[in-house]
Formats: sequence, structure tokens, C-alpha cells
Amino acid sequence: DGCTNLSGGLFMGLDQLQGTILQHPGAQSASSLLRRQTAKVQHPGLSPIRCDSLTLKIGNAYRAVSMHAAKSSKSAPTLKNQHKWTMFVRLGESQAGDVADYVQSVEYQLHPTFSRSTVAVTTAPFEVSRSGWGTFVVGIRVTLRPRFGSAVHTFDHELNFASPETFSTHTVQVTDTAGPHVSEPGQQAPPQVVVSSSTTKAVNDVTSVWLFTDGLANRGITTGPELVRETKQRLEAMTKPCSIFSFGFGADHNAQMLKEVADAGKGMYYFIEDENNIASSFADCLGGLQSIVAQNIRLTIEPQPGCTVQKVFTKYDHQVTPSASWVQIPDLYSEEERDLVVEVQVDPVDDACPDPSPILAWAMQYTNLITGQSSTVAASTVLARPEVARPQPPPAALDRQRNRLLCAEALEMSKRRADEGRLEEARTILRNAMDKIRGSATGADAFCVGLCEDLQDCEDQMVDVRMYRSKGGQMMMNMNSCHSYQRSCGMKAKYINKKKSAMVLKSTAMEEE
Repeated sequence: DGCTNLSGGLFMGLDQLQGTILQHPGAQSASSLLRRQTAKVQHPGLSPIRCDSLTLKIGNAYRAVSMHAAKSSKSAPTLKNQHKWTMFVRLGESQAGDVADYVQSVEYQLHPTFSRSTVAVTTAPFEVSRSGWGTFVVGIRVTLRPRFGSAVHTFDHELNFASPETFSTHTVQVTDTAGPHVSEPGQQAPPQVVVSSSTTKAVNDVTSVWLFTDGLANRGITTGPELVRETKQRLEAMTKPCSIFSFGFGADHNAQMLKEVADAGKGMYYFIEDENNIASSFADCLGGLQSIVAQNIRLTIEPQPGCTVQKVFTKYDHQVTPSASWVQIPDLYSEEERDLVVEVQVDPVDDACPDPSPILAWAMQYTNLITGQSSTVAASTVLARPEVARPQPPPAALDRQRNRLLCAEALEMSKRRADEGRLEEARTILRNAMDKIRGSATGADAFCVGLCEDLQDCEDQMVDVRMYRSKGGQMMMNMNSCHSYQRSCGMKAKYINKKKSAMVLKSTAMEEE
């Protein structure tokens, strides 16, 4: 009927996804409530719960803290406390009653960098919540109620930030002094303490919403800024990272709006020219999501004395300050690389320093999605200051990245001119960029040749306004995202990894069948 409600479809997807992963740490299922009521009915006049064994779930709930809301760590000021976690001790699924029927108190032993590293909890639900920047092993000391002999059991749990909830199941055999046990003739009483642990339950899932449209938004929220603002607010409320990928089909969609929504959701915009490209575009996106190896990547750049970071050339969220700068990268697929070009001012020195000395200190904090643990790696940039400095050619790797940035900037500027109807100016911007890249030190490099080919393809779609609006603008938006974030999005298989290639190949084979 010609109605396109982009905001309605997007928000429905986010709400459904939030309903799937939002399980309150203290929530109990209807079946557990039914078991509890049944237990009370079956033992009238007696203690409602009789048992020879006790099953406990010990673990942590987790949600990510937004980059802007996270506070700096007191123990490591260059890092942000981006992880909000809650340690818990709960009953196993088959255990009747409440955890307070069995547990008297729980003592948690936290990392020594916390101001209060030993936390005793004497009331249900026996939880402790904190914010931090990394994982560590939490010691748990559970004291049972007097009816179970006030037995003490100790456990260890390593914090996991890859899933909304992670726990291990432990079964403890106990002696219940509330009344006589019913045993078979000749059966011996069970020993008081025998602990066994099941495997840890942690699903390293990845959450994402895909928005596919072939029309312009004419219902619900119809303007880009309002849609982006509302989308960001909803993403802030999510309990774990969630990405948004947008797919624009054909000529009748607002590529700018879809790209802005994808940028807000830390995803990518895909331009699907016709039905022949639908399967391969979906396969490219799915292959990427299935190969995520790291999330919540925060790179901190700390200038050393006499040095100042002037600018960080990136489209990722970042901030430059005199004391330290940071860049936030949502995630990383296997085999992917991210290259950051940083402009640094280095003050002159009175005496020559022929030996390399640090000018920048780097620290990268991230969540390893394979292990579920938070990791930090460090490195430094060094510079030699000889008495006589000889001219040095630019490093090839740096020159390539300068050309990549030049290509992305030219695409953005050219599209702006073309959207205003100034096609000749738009074409000139692309031609000038191609000339600069070809004349650079790495202009004949295969990567840089590919950059020029992409710019040429975009210029070819600017023959007239009709061609530009039907395909050229969407292609330029797609190319810009691809080179800005160094990630494939269905265009010429650039920045593609093995998992994506395999998925695209599989989708092609299915179409041929």
C-alpha cells in the first residue's frame, strides 16, 4: 500500500531482542514457583523442604556500560569501567523453595584493587554488583543454615562478559536435621559434603538487528536525525552490545538515513541493486557476525612528555584530550585489521637522542568473545632524535592508509556536491583524489589501484542526475562505509574474511541449485 514504517520495524526488532536477553537476575520461572507451591502442599505441618542434596547455580550477570556513561577506573585511570556485573548464588532449576531456605550467608572475595574486596551478604538474594574494566576470579564462600549443620562450601567463578548470564552448577550433599530421613533398608546416610561441578553455561552470542527496505519512510518517524536519536536511546538501554545493519534495495530508498541508522548501531549499510544481490549481501553480513572475535574495544593513546596528539583520523567514536585520547571500536571479525592514523606534535629537544624513546603509550582493552574474558594489551611508539636527521620515505603501510582516508573523504565530499546537483564539482573531487593516490609512493600498490578503481566506478555513475539518484549515490555511500571502517559490505569483496567468503559462496551455490 506504499506505507513504509522504518522506525516501527526497527524498534520492534530491538524490543523483541531486548525481551530475549533481558532476564532479571532474581527472576524465577513459573515452573520453579509451581515446584515451590507443590513442595509446601506435600509436607503439611513440617518444614516445607526436605533434601539430601542441594544444587546451586553460581555465576554472574552482565551488561555493558555505554562509553559516555562509563567512569575512569581508580586503579587504572587510562581505562574505563565499561562492565557492570552482578555475582549471584541461586538455586538449581530442580531445587524446590527459595535460596534463603538453605543459605545463611555468602561471602565474596573480589580483586584487591576494590576498596572493599571482601563482601559479606547475609540476606537474599545474596548478590553483589560492581563496575570494572576487566575480569578476575571471584572467591565465593557459602554458609548453609543451621538445619544443614552450618556447613561451609567454597567455590571460584571467573567473571564472564560475553553473555548476559554465565553460571556453573554445583551439587552438594547435605544432612538435613529438620527431621528423620526416609531411607531404604540398609542404605547408609550420605556423607555431609561432596561437591561436584557441571560445565559452565555461557552462550557467547552476538545480538544484531537487520533493517531491510525498498522504500522511503512515510510512517512513524520519517526524519533521519529523529530516528537516529531514538535509536541511540534504545541501544543505550540494551543489556549487551547490539549492532544494526541496514539494507537498501533498489533506487527508492533513503541511503543517507539508512547509513546514519547503521552508524548509530555500529553496523554497516548495504546497497542491494537488484534481487540478484540479496542473498550475497545477507550472506556477507551473516558471515561477519559469525566470526566476531572481540567486542568493546577501547584504544587509549597517552602522549609522553613533550608530545601532543593533534588528531586521530577515524570515523569511530573517539576523543582527543591533552592527557590521553581514546578510540572506541565496537567489534572485530576474525582476520580483520584496523589502522589508525594519528597526527602527533613532538617538541624540539636540546640534545640529540639517537636511541629510540617513547612518544606515545598505547593500551587496548577488549572483551575476547572466544574466552569471554576481558583483556588488555599495551605497546608504545618510539622515535629516534639523531643530531642530523636524514630524509626518510614514508612507510608504505602509512602511505596506504593515508590513501584510504583520502578515498573515503573524497567519496563523502563528492556525494555532498552531487546531492546538491553539482555533478561536475563532484566528479572533479573524485578525479583529484585519484590523481593524488596514483602519484603517491604506493600508488602502484594493488590496494591503492583498487581505491582508484572504486573512485572511477563512482564517477561513472555521475553521467547525469537520473543515473546518480538511481544508483550512484547509494554506491558512494556503500563505498564510503567500506573504506572508512575497513569492513566489507557487499562491494567487490573488499576487506572480506574467510567466513564471509564461505557464506557468500554458499549463497551463490544455493541460488544456482
